[in-house]
Order: sequence, then C-alpha cells, then structure tokens
Amino acid sequence: LCPPALLAYVKDYIRQNGLLTLSVLAVITGCVMGFMLRGLDLSPQAKIYFSFPGELLMRILKMLILPLITSSLMSGLSSMESKACCRMGVLTVTYYLWTTFIAVVVGIVLVLIIKPGYGTHLESSRLGGGQVITSADALLDLVRYDCPKHL
Repeated sequence: LCPPALLAYVKDYIRQNGLLTLSVLAVITGCVMGFMLRGLDLSPQAKIYFSFPGELLMRILKMLILPLITSSLMSGLSSMESKACCRMGVLTVTYYLWTTFIAVVVGIVLVLIIKPGYGTHLESSRLGGGQVITSADALLDLVRYDCPKHL
C-alpha cells in the first residue's frame, strides 16, 4: 500500500512530534464525537459526564494564566537594562492593568446584555423539587468546586 520510506518517515515524525500528533488527534476525535452525539437525545446526566473532562481542562487553564503572565513579565523585565527596565516596567504594568480593566468592563456589559443562565432556576423550582444528586455527582464534586451562589 505505502512505500516503506513513507511509512518510516511518518513513524519518525510521530515519534518526534508526539504531543502535537496527540493534540491533533484529540481535536479530531472531539469534533467527530460532538457531531455524532449531537443527533442523540442525551440525558442531562450524560451531558454532565461528557462535559466533565473539558470543564477540568478549562479550570486548569484558568488556574495557570496568572502565574504564566506574571512569570513571563518578570523574566522579560529581568533580562533588560536597569534604565530601560524602569520605564518598560511602568508601561507593562499600566498596559496589563488597563487591559484587565477593559476585559472586566466588557464582561460585565455582556453579562448584563446576554443574561447567561436566565430561567434555569425557575424551571427547577416549577418542577417542585431540588436537584437529584447521584453518587457519581458526589464523586465529580470532589474534583470540581463551585462557590456558593449566595456569596
């Protein structure tokens, strides 16, 4: 089917770029599963189970953002001269604070306009009961943690 040289080249490429290859395969697998499962009428419990790995990944990425930004700023500033470092440090901190402020304002405006989650508590209170918690939910809650809504 394939020439041996091409097969050897592909094996060598996969061996050298394993993480990239696995990342591309994971994206393709996720897209295929998403399209296949979209047609099915899954229960809310099954949707929670499928979304759990993605939720963990997003929480890990959120946890890593601030240390990565801080360490990259510090390493960049430490490699500069002292005179340029002072001016560049002030500009960098000012830029970081302004972009954070703009992101917060845009986030608040979008939440006020879109109103995510509107009506979800209304539906559960109409049914006359609270959430049904299974043992699998309790196990998943050991890993994830949400702040109480009243805080």
